[in-house]
Amino acid sequence: MLNGQTFYHGILRKTIIAFGHLFSNIKIERQSKDGEETVIQTVAVPLAYAPKEKWIVRIDSDPELTNHTYTTLPRLSFEITGYSYDSARKVNRMNKINCQKADETRSSMNSPVPYNVDISLYVLTKTQEDAMQIIEQILPTFTPEYTLSINAVPEMNVVQDIPIILNSITVQDDYDGDFQTRRFVTHTLNFTLKINMF
Repeated sequence: MLNGQTFYHGILRKTIIAFGHLFSNIKIERQSKDGEETVIQTVAVPLAYAPKEKWIVRIDSDPELTNHTYTTLPRLSFEITGYSYDSARKVNRMNKINCQKADETRSSMNSPVPYNVDISLYVLTKTQEDAMQIIEQILPTFTPEYTLSINAVPEMNVVQDIPIILNSITVQDDYDGDFQTRRFVTHTLNFTLKINMF
């Protein structure tokens, strides 16, 4: 190791789990087309940690349209797309953080190192209507920032607030070809998570 110590606080893992939990309970409603707009079906949108290409390949692998994998849409997936050092939040590394452990003993550790984690959330749907229902449930939460808390270093009682910033949204509607070609509407939401590494 660089400093001769082995440690793992699981800060990245906890942050990714907390991020995914934000989107784990999204549902869409399908309405009847009789003009009365009665709800005939409520669909829970599944969420997975995976790149969007994985789901597109899985769905495209059935060219005869006989497999039931098409029912996997709508779907949400997300992945880490990059890490970058955040010099704007840098503090002196020689500063110490004093903490009181659960057993009442006091301890200290050096100031954390600030990093930005870039995450892309993919909304894959068959129709634009499904996509708009999902997007409308996400956007009001981010203005453009939302803050969540994680127990970063439990043994030191360090709870960290993590700002999640929605940077941009892009839309791709793949609807080229004949009537047998499947349609994919993909919204990509790009987020930045501001974390501190201890």
